[in-house]
Amino acid sequence: MFIFKVQNTHLLKNLGFTLVELMVSISIFAVITAVVLIRNNEFNSGILFNNLVYEIALSIREMQTYGITVRASDTGRFDNGYGVYFNTIDTEKNSFVQFTDIPSAGVRNQSYDNPAEKLFKLNLKPGNFIEEIKVCNNASVCSSVSDVAITYMRPEPDAAIKSGGNTYSRAGITVRAPGADPIVRKCIVVTAVGQISVQNYNGISCIQ
Repeated sequence: MFIFKVQNTHLLKNLGFTLVELMVSISIFAVITAVVLIRNNEFNSGILFNNLVYEIALSIREMQTYGITVRASDTGRFDNGYGVYFNTIDTEKNSFVQFTDIPSAGVRNQSYDNPAEKLFKLNLKPGNFIEEIKVCNNASVCSSVSDVAITYMRPEPDAAIKSGGNTYSRAGITVRAPGADPIVRKCIVVTAVGQISVQNYNGISCIQ
């Protein structure tokens, strides 16, 4: 018995990809890859920015801990206050200062006004900066200021929030991430009763 193999020349002609089909497939793959990489970079940037804001909040909490516990200053004193100082001027908005409130003639002014009080100057990651500082008084009247000092004094966890010689009940520090499309911001809110929180920016201000 003879077996004859008959090839279907029509099917053979349609096996594989044409050049156009291959180019279309590569283009689709390239677009999907680009979208995934962009989204991944945005996700990573968002995580790093969130971590930065929480690190700032923890730095404030650290000074609160120093203020209500027995921590000796560099001069061996145990009665100094401790705090954090923020400033929005161009030369200072990329950093903030942890300081100790050294008494002058036995009086603490609960402010950072002497370079000798500086403990650490902490720089923000490149491109991030303190965009705005807002403070509110007991009547919930809020205003923007260029700088603020948040000080803690043992044995109370309460915060002394001062700017321009005035005392306030709340402070909101707006931290901005690099880039302008979209603009990404986070808020650190500190109250006079000792609360420290990280909040989402509401599109207008951290506090109002």
